[in-house]
Amino acid sequence: MPDDRDPLGAASRALADAAAQLSRALGAQARNAVPEVSEAIAHGLREAARGIADASESLAGSSDDTEQRRRRKVDRTRADLLDAAARVFAARGFEGASVDDVAAEAGYTKGAVYSHFGSKRELFLAVARDRLADAQEPSGPVLPGVGADGVDVAALTDALTRSADDPRLLLAVEFLAYALRHPGESAELAAVYARAFEALVEHVAGLRRARDARDGRASDPGTTQDDRDAALGVVAVVNFAPLGARLLGDEHITPASGARLIARLLA
Repeated sequence: MPDDRDPLGAASRALADAAAQLSRALGAQARNAVPEVSEAIAHGLREAARGIADASESLAGSSDDTEQRRRRKVDRTRADLLDAAARVFAARGFEGASVDDVAAEAGYTKGAVYSHFGSKRELFLAVARDRLADAQEPSGPVLPGVGADGVDVAALTDALTRSADDPRLLLAVEFLAYALRHPGESAELAAVYARAFEALVEHVAGLRRARDARDGRASDPGTTQDDRDAALGVVAVVNFAPLGARLLGDEHITPASGARLIARLLA
């Protein structure tokens, strides 16, 4: 635990966290506009964040023992590598990415990658576990603009529009592609996706029960086949509409049409 009597160390740790967050935010915003500049900015900020964090560790020496500092540094390095790997796998896919690419993106040596992950496959699966963990236990609304009172089509359209350029969507597609291409290794990813889908089914069922209660109708207390069908439709639209609009253009598919379809599925 950080020592509250060490305000300088606490301030340094907070600054390190802020620099890391700024690196991720600016990198994501600039990547689509000027990739070369965004990469230079992101790399510089990642280096600054690590330097500040290292200084923080030294300042915290009076209140934290050596093992705690070592453990924090190991955890920070692992988190940096996972973030970098997620960006690389989203951009190049599992087959097109290399450990060298991840090391360069993270600003570490290839040896640092192998000291945390034994192979590219282990690194990829670690990224999948890390990025899909939130889907297993959603803590808030599954879809922006979707609630018991109905669907805010404008808010959902905005979310689908943003997701078209969100590398996390391509990364999720890459997880599925990997599982299908490597059936002998797909069990873990399949289990994670199954839990995520069941969480969405429960969410859809909860919305249905809330609407029924609001309108004074009797409602099935569990999940129904209609709930499962609606959840499947939502998954299909959320994943295809943004990518389809990006690939085919507005004359064929728009995020707004995806949002209207979800509204009908959940009506």
